[in-house]
Amino acid sequence: MIHEIWCEGDPRRDFTACHLGYGKGDTVEEACEDLASRSEYFMEHYNPYTLRYKGCKLFVSEAKARESHG
Repeated sequence: MIHEIWCEGDPRRDFTACHLGYGKGDTVEEACEDLASRSEYFMEHYNPYTLRYKGCKLFVSEAKARESHG
């Protein structure tokens, strides 16, 4: 399954959710690992232990990413 990968709003960017790319997998973790295997930039800023990108939580939909800040 292909998932979109979004990060929650970043306070440095006025809490605007950000689309990071697409990944293959059954879970958001697998999708992020797939994207990390293809994108060196994503991999450098991705923390698989906390499921965060540059300190922001990761989601598989824009709506969920935007919900995270109310």
